This record gives sequence, structure tokens and C-alpha cells, in this order.
Amino acid sequence: MTGDATQRHDAESERTMLRRAAPAGVAEPLVHLLDLEAAEGVAARRVTIGPAPLTIGRAPGSGLALPSQDVSRAHCVLAIEGDAVVVTDLGSTNGTIVDGRPAAGPTRLAPGARLRLGPFTLVYRSGRAGDLARAEGVERDLDRAGRYLAALLPPPIPDGPVRADWRFVPSAKIGGDGFGYGWLDDRRFAVWLLDVSGHGAGSALLAASVMNVLRARSLPGVDFADPAAVLAAANERFQMDAQGGLYFSIWYGVFDPATRLLAFGCAGQHPAFLVAGGGGTPAPLWLKNPAIGLTPDWSYRRAEVAIPAAARLHLFSDGAFEVETADGRQLTIHDILPHLGEPPVPGLAEPERLLRTVRGLARPGPLDDDVSILTLDFH
Repeated sequence: MTGDATQRHDAESERTMLRRAAPAGVAEPLVHLLDLEAAEGVAARRVTIGPAPLTIGRAPGSGLALPSQDVSRAHCVLAIEGDAVVVTDLGSTNGTIVDGRPAAGPTRLAPGARLRLGPFTLVYRSGRAGDLARAEGVERDLDRAGRYLAALLPPPIPDGPVRADWRFVPSAKIGGDGFGYGWLDDRRFAVWLLDVSGHGAGSALLAASVMNVLRARSLPGVDFADPAAVLAAANERFQMDAQGGLYFSIWYGVFDPATRLLAFGCAGQHPAFLVAGGGGTPAPLWLKNPAIGLTPDWSYRRAEVAIPAAARLHLFSDGAFEVETADGRQLTIHDILPHLGEPPVPGLAEPERLLRTVRGLARPGPLDDDVSILTLDFH
């Protein structure tokens, strides 16, 4: 897939299917599992935690061997205590990270807890066999929805008066990020980024619907070169009362290379940021308007800005800055702004540079929300 989209591993063929029900009147026993996510050439797999303690480490004889120098030979051990599983670090060099925090002494795992050992992530699951089987079915459906959303994203544009590249990292819980761009005609280029409220299949479905409408320009009688008209028509079509209580924020812009004017509007969305050629302080491009679906018959506003040669426009979802650091601090948009004007790294695409910055700021482990980072270069 283009754009270096990061997709969750599809491990349907590798998972243990838990469908056998207990006889009537007999309670199903609790099952304790570890799902190893694919990393560093190691395939995803599932491990059952049985009555005997499970040792994890680099040593080949470990109950679960993880081949990386960042994993100690005997890294940690997991043992069942009552109805729970407890993990104990065995004095490893890099520690055992549980949900973003080092395990200090024996640590009880909640279902869904994520363990980080060096480059590897393991997810703890616990429940009755039938319940786990149903949960697996829901998870596969969400994975398919996430792959469908990713398939709607446009390919990068490496050449021309407007060049575009992006990175998209879906979170563990599928969200509602979406973006797109393209030429409306031979002289005007449109770009947008949206974020649907909430998480789950409903948010993903609404994001897909909006993206398809914008890609196909299927709002009757609307001039898609006018951001205010696009936002007003989308607001009329996607009122939250008809969308299961969901709404979305969006930034929408149209660039004319002949005049070098960028017309834009935003609805409930934080600014896009314009960086002049050569770097410098990012300029926020923003207007105060409510999100789409909240208020019927709203008169959305638009603005215009002149784009200097060699300027760069950054659009990103709030998942790129609403992250938690290793010490528990919650970041805001102001924490990422200083990084937007930094010099480019030779051989590294700008969205990839920013994504690495986000991951460096965030606590270890998966990001809590979808991350969309889109960069346009104007020549």
C-alpha cells in the first residue's frame, strides 16, 4: 500500500479459535492468553498461560523466547494467582513495561494489558472460552474496517506544483481519522483532514462515508473550490441526530497555483500550520466554526492566505499530540509545534520525521489514538 500506512497485523490464521462450549450447567474455566504482536521479523503468535509459570526471555529454553539483544536472557515471569495473572520482572536490563509504566515488583495484569519487552509488545487476554471467541470475531471486524479506511487514503504525490506525503497509524482501538487531496480541475488543488468523534466501528463508518463524499464530490450543487460551501453542505447532510450521535471536525482547503492563494475553512478542528521556505515559526491557519453535525443551518466562514514559494503545510489529527509521556504528562498541541519548523532530515520524508518525533515524545507502547500526519509542499 502506498504512503507507508501502518496497519495492524492480520493474525486470523494464527489465532487459536475458542469455540467449544462447556456442557450445560458447567461453568467454562478461565483462559489466560498472551498475544505477541509481529515485530523485528518475528511473526505474531498466541501463547497460553498454563498452571506452570511462563518465563519470557532471550534464552532459547524460555517458555516464550524473544530473539533481541534488548530482551534479557531471563526477562520476566508470568504466573496465575487465583483468577488473575501476575508478571514479575527478573532484574532485566531494560525492564518490563506494563501499559507504559515499568513494573515495580509483582504486577497484576488487567485483561487487555499491554506488556513491552524491548521491541516486542504482548497483549494479555483473559476470559471464558466462549466470550473470547466472540471478542475475536468483533476484533476481526474492526480490523477489516480499519483496512477499508486505509484503502481510501490517496497515494503520495512526489512531483508537481503541489507535492503530498503522509503517514497514518491506526490505534489499538479503531478511530475515525481520514484525509484526502487531489486536483479539482486543471488549476485548483483541494486537501482535507477530518476526525470523527469517538472510537469503534461507528466512527470508522462515518469517516468512510464522509471521505467517499469528498472524494466523489457528491454534494449536489456545491462548489468544491469554496471551503465555506463544502462545510455548510456537509453540515446539512451529516447532522448528528441522523448519525447515531456522532459528529466530526474537519479542515478543508483549496490552493490555486496561479494566484498562490490558499482558501480554507475549518469546523471544530485545530489549525493547520504553514511553514515558510527555510523554516521558522509555524503560522496557524484557523477559523472558529462548530464541528460538522452539531448545529444545523450554520453559516460557515472561510479565509485566504498567500502561499510563498517553497512553503510547507502541515495537517495532523489530535492523536499526533494528545499523547502521554513516560512520566505520565499529557501533551498538548503546543508540545509539537516547535518540531514543525525544524530542518528536514536528508533521506527522510517529512511526515515520517514528525511521526518519529511523536513516538519519541510518547510513552513506550502503542499510541492511544489514530495518528494522521499530512504534509504538502508548494513549489
